[in-house]
Amino acid sequence: MNNLAAFPFRTVSKLADFCNCDWKGYRIAAKETETAENELLKALSNISKNRLLDADSSMVVFGSFARYEMLKGSDCDWALLIDGVVNNQHTRQARELSSAIKSVFKEPGGTGTFGNMIFSHELIHCIGGMADSNINLTIRMLLLLESRCFDVSPAKDSVVWRNVVSNILERYFEEDVHFSPKGKRRVPRFLLNDLTRYWRTICVDYAAKYRQQDGKKWALRNAKIRFSRKLLYAAGLAFCLSCELAPPREVHKDLFGLHPDNSARPFIESALQFALTPPLEYLAAFIEAYVPDTAKRRRIAKKIFGSYNEWLILLNNQTARDSLEKLHHSDAGENLYFKKVRDKGSVFASGLRELFFNRESDKDPIANLSLDYVGF
Repeated sequence: MNNLAAFPFRTVSKLADFCNCDWKGYRIAAKETETAENELLKALSNISKNRLLDADSSMVVFGSFARYEMLKGSDCDWALLIDGVVNNQHTRQARELSSAIKSVFKEPGGTGTFGNMIFSHELIHCIGGMADSNINLTIRMLLLLESRCFDVSPAKDSVVWRNVVSNILERYFEEDVHFSPKGKRRVPRFLLNDLTRYWRTICVDYAAKYRQQDGKKWALRNAKIRFSRKLLYAAGLAFCLSCELAPPREVHKDLFGLHPDNSARPFIESALQFALTPPLEYLAAFIEAYVPDTAKRRRIAKKIFGSYNEWLILLNNQTARDSLEKLHHSDAGENLYFKKVRDKGSVFASGLRELFFNRESDKDPIANLSLDYVGF
């Protein structure tokens, strides 16, 4: 793969070369995402003669846009993230953003999770307990797993996004009574448990949506659970395990000027870098770093990234996407596209199981940590 400097999947590309594979799906995804970015920038420029957003707000994109997988037919999941005092102008900002985005992309899903204002207070202060709704959990997890700010420039460094994400991470690391930055147990259990809760909530909500929507678009949602949703959990699990596999040694730079003497700060900064990295890239880097056996690394990489490559190619096929969106459950067994989703999804899951749970020896660090923290 060429032009790695401008390519969002550089580590995936290195794995492709290592496996002697041509995974063109990632090039397609990168190109389509760049096209989508340009279209969104053009739409936003029409309403940004005066500053569209103030210092307390930031437009954040989620989903395929944030993962750099914005393929043909993808919608634009976005929200106006607000971290500041009450301001009546935020309603106007959200309305203008919505109008601009709808001029070029499909509207977000009808659950109300996206396409609205979201506020930092609930995201930071309502973790767990009765006040932590499904929407609050979803937004908080997605800010960590697949989000990026998109103001007038997609590369702009958002103080709002960074401050909110940093404060969420402080909650997870500094209030985890089991987390021991200087001890032997450095896996952030508080964060990992919430990540696992989110993954299981996705699966439960899939069944609920099937009933509520009378089976409409069930196949596409099922396919996303098999691939992109499962990818998020895998990348998040990889980060949590990396805190013990290779804990940060020192604070290279205090990004916020907060708690410079706090021993958890290096982990919070490491988690922030994770949040800034596309999940495919992070998982690829994790495999490169912690699977030293070349045969095993090649086998796992082919399963995980080879199957995901096929998923990206299929999802960019408008005929395939339309077929999955309209597919009735009774016809799934004969649908060629859903058969491919099922088959490639099984390969993807097999690669993840081998990465996280297959112990070739009692000293396998990844499998041992996975069994300790994900199992019993």
